[in-house]
Amino acid sequence: MRFKNIVVSFFFISLIKLLQGSEFEDSEIALHHFMQGEFLMNQGQYSLAILEFQDAIDLDPNASTIHISIADAYLKLGKVKRSKSHLEIAIDLNPEEHEAHEILGELYIKSKDYENAELTFKKLYDLNPSEPDYILALADLARIQKKWELAIDYYVEGYNTNNLSTSALEQALQIAIAINNFNKAQTICELLLIDQPENRKIVQTLLDLSLFNSNYELSLKMLRKLEKINGVTSELAIQRSLIYQELGNEEEARNVLLELVETDSQDIKVLDRLVNLLIDQKNNSQALIYNGHIIESFPNDPRGYINSAIIAMANKNPEEAIKSLSPHIKKFTKNFTFQYLIGTAFYQIKDYDSSLTYLNKALQIYPHSKNTKHNLALIYDSIGEWDKSDKLYMELISKDSTDAQAYNNYAYSLVERDENIEFALELAKNAIRLEPKSAAYLDTLGWIYFKLSNLDEALFYIRESISIDSSNVIIREHLNEVIKVKAEKNIEESRQVEN
Repeated sequence: MRFKNIVVSFFFISLIKLLQGSEFEDSEIALHHFMQGEFLMNQGQYSLAILEFQDAIDLDPNASTIHISIADAYLKLGKVKRSKSHLEIAIDLNPEEHEAHEILGELYIKSKDYENAELTFKKLYDLNPSEPDYILALADLARIQKKWELAIDYYVEGYNTNNLSTSALEQALQIAIAINNFNKAQTICELLLIDQPENRKIVQTLLDLSLFNSNYELSLKMLRKLEKINGVTSELAIQRSLIYQELGNEEEARNVLLELVETDSQDIKVLDRLVNLLIDQKNNSQALIYNGHIIESFPNDPRGYINSAIIAMANKNPEEAIKSLSPHIKKFTKNFTFQYLIGTAFYQIKDYDSSLTYLNKALQIYPHSKNTKHNLALIYDSIGEWDKSDKLYMELISKDSTDAQAYNNYAYSLVERDENIEFALELAKNAIRLEPKSAAYLDTLGWIYFKLSNLDEALFYIRESISIDSSNVIIREHLNEVIKVKAEKNIEESRQVEN
């Protein structure tokens, strides 16, 4: 990494020496050897160049420029120690000689002494902040050392202050996305768009980032840009609908899709999105109408039947969901959602054998499904196969220590079978720690305290539970039981005092 041509600078140094009264013959001969060395360097003959540079040094040992050139030659040959020695001499002779520091920085890089390399280029950058190569060297060094945030900052700084090309920003963007720093990635995209306002890739990236960062106003702005570049597409329309929904503009979210359906009723992606939006808006009657178009036009696509089942489940009609899915079960045996939904519907009507069949198929298709494991655990718990339910609960907890539902359900299962109550207590406390305002979880903890005969704690937590969900029948039964037992205990204690 040599940043400047030093031949001219040496010529002037030599000339100054001559004017100051140096011996003409020695200086002339030194200059000759130096020029010959530079010629050999350009030819890649580094060993011969060193011989010439050494002859020049012998005649003019205080010329820092010669020491820099011989150091560069030694570095090219991989002789780091000798290179460093001459660089140190050059710096001693002229502390502000940038070239010596540059080659020294390169030497440090080659010897993987990244810390000193960074210090060297930082010093150079501080001395000459307008030199873009220095900030680029710092950025590259940060990348080598995996100092990702620092690398991003150097690239951005270089772009803002040193007029670096957009390639520096593109590298910064790649790093920011790779390390999941989406806020910085968004900022970098905004900078890139200043220079490249019609770059479709950058606009799309900024759209994706703004959606991730929940910056929906910016998302809309980028979406409009894409529509100007690409034209209105079904994918963009769906995205626009999703953005409006996130902004709480349900009517506009629906109208965007309805307008597109009117012009192209055969786009299943748009129809499916419209149906799901209507389901979210609890407009199941309209959802059924448009879902009928999907089933009629796309009988070999599972989405129509899945939507029918979801609507039926939302209407608390699992039998209807089963009716929608069952005729097509063989056609979609490898579809996870299909298998999961029918398994869940059978669970709701307490047909546990059928539910286990389909939920286990769903788990085979997608082994990482937490919801499937939760449902299977509940079924195994219901039919008394506790070794299987316990195994699933422990698997859920071990893979996700924030799964409050798994903690709670496992705790409630143990307390209901009067097993390992102390362990159940710890599980329930974990659930409350994660979700302190859950009525179900507060009730579980209170019920465990009841089983442990800690009536005051039981009463406290179950009352907290019922204050959140006063209509829950099971919680009311638990509260009545605790109050009853506590009253009986108070009566017994009064009798003992009287006697």
